[in-house]
Amino acid sequence: MTTPIRFGGLASGIDTDSIIKQLMQVERVPVDKLLQKKQLTEWKRDAYREINRSLMTLRNSAVDLMFSRNFYAKTSSSSDESRVSVVAGPSSGNTAVRIDSVTNLATAATQVVEPKDKDGNSVTNTTKLADMNLQSVTQEVVLSSDMKEWTLLPKPRTGTTITLRDATSNPINASTYTYDEVTGKVTMNDGSDVPAGSKATYTSGYQIQIRSVEGGEFKNIKVAEGATVDTLVSALNASGSGISAFFEPLSGKLAITQKQTGENAIIEFDATTKQSFGIDSAAVPQRGSNANFVVNGIPVTRDSNTVTIDNMTITLKSEFSSGPVTLTAATDTQKIFDNIKGFVDKYNETIDLMNKKTREEKFRSFAPLTQAQRDELSDDEIKKWEEKAMSGMLRGDTLVRSSMDTLRSKWSSTTSTTNDLEMQKLFQIGISTGADFTNGGKIELNETKLKAAIEKNPEQTYKLFTESPTGLLPQIRDVATTSRASITRIAGADGAGSPTYSMGREMTQIDTRIQKLNSLLVDKENAYYRRFAAMEKAMNQANSQAGYLQQFMAGGM
Repeated sequence: MTTPIRFGGLASGIDTDSIIKQLMQVERVPVDKLLQKKQLTEWKRDAYREINRSLMTLRNSAVDLMFSRNFYAKTSSSSDESRVSVVAGPSSGNTAVRIDSVTNLATAATQVVEPKDKDGNSVTNTTKLADMNLQSVTQEVVLSSDMKEWTLLPKPRTGTTITLRDATSNPINASTYTYDEVTGKVTMNDGSDVPAGSKATYTSGYQIQIRSVEGGEFKNIKVAEGATVDTLVSALNASGSGISAFFEPLSGKLAITQKQTGENAIIEFDATTKQSFGIDSAAVPQRGSNANFVVNGIPVTRDSNTVTIDNMTITLKSEFSSGPVTLTAATDTQKIFDNIKGFVDKYNETIDLMNKKTREEKFRSFAPLTQAQRDELSDDEIKKWEEKAMSGMLRGDTLVRSSMDTLRSKWSSTTSTTNDLEMQKLFQIGISTGADFTNGGKIELNETKLKAAIEKNPEQTYKLFTESPTGLLPQIRDVATTSRASITRIAGADGAGSPTYSMGREMTQIDTRIQKLNSLLVDKENAYYRRFAAMEKAMNQANSQAGYLQQFMAGGM
């Protein structure tokens, strides 16, 4: 709203604006109190949300730690990485395997061909497939809806015959339509639309047929008109047929390699492709070979150089006949300890924050600053004042304290079914709240004791953390979820609309009251100005009468 321009005190000489401003400062006290109340509510809401974010991090950390891989981490080693490497899986035992020899590595099938053009010359990257003896592709496309001009895609080969049939597969007389080779469009001679469902059959593009699995189906790999050798190589690599292709331009040779190893992974072309590539029609498919090696004295055959033995992933890298390679797997105690410690650190951060918020000193004499007060202070003074004013928003808060107490209790109530009486509780494996009662319930780890428990029985350690319903992690996850839900009902989630949580609705009500009071203040201010204006008018009249009498008396003398 535009503030009107007023000129006060012209007759009386009184600073009307200054007087009314002072009067309105008194009148604005209720509005300032409401603004301060809203500011306190916002600060408290933000403090709640900070705790909620920490609870979310704790919950996610608990969920992440529940995966078995975090408690069954393994280390692995090979006595000769250059010949055999190993990666232990979570379910690997603490074991050792001996690879006595590798007589043959698994290989992939490779077919090398030397394509020629129609004149018998070696091809290059840019040789067009139209100049080679590759199999043509017969295309059949269907029109989805009526069209005045039907553009055929892929575009038909130059000079090819276009055959049209209707939606019921009956031939359409060639005299009733026209095909334009330049634009690739079909139009009806009578000017009508080409009807939906029409089918066009014509020659366009080239293909090769290849089979990469014993007994599998041949896969058609197609390329468009105008394609080159480079285009064909790209199509082979992107075909999803289990092969890769490489063209060497200096020799003019094309190598096609099966991605899978083993004797059942093959490369076989159909008769037409064989003829195009100059392969004997009676040639048998190219095959890979299996890996043959000896494990702990037992001959083993596999179709891959990467095999799984005793839940260890073993990769054969070279052939050898003497000097066995020993592979070992063991529990990765340090990694499991670090995983647990990472979760405990997240928990302690959350407890630290809750303790800080509920114990923070509250300075009741430091209320939020009004705008008039902020105008009189420097930025540094405002910052220091608000640090005091914002302190203690959640001091003694029952909701936060209740959530904190429940979280603490879960560490002592955690238990698991086991025959080992020394691993039934967390404190027995080195996890406890410690002797220092002033730490607010933070968890302490006895590294030596915990690592010993992990070494002794990683499965029982896993159960103590994850076994439902008495395991630690499900309990922490559920408490964090419930606590967040309770806080969210009061303070809302980040970015939540005001009507969705109680503090938001409270601030909306405050805004409504402020708006109403501001309207009343405008009326009040206008009333003050009207009264002073009336006074100015009366004084103008009095001054005018005094001047008249003075003139009259002067004239009479």
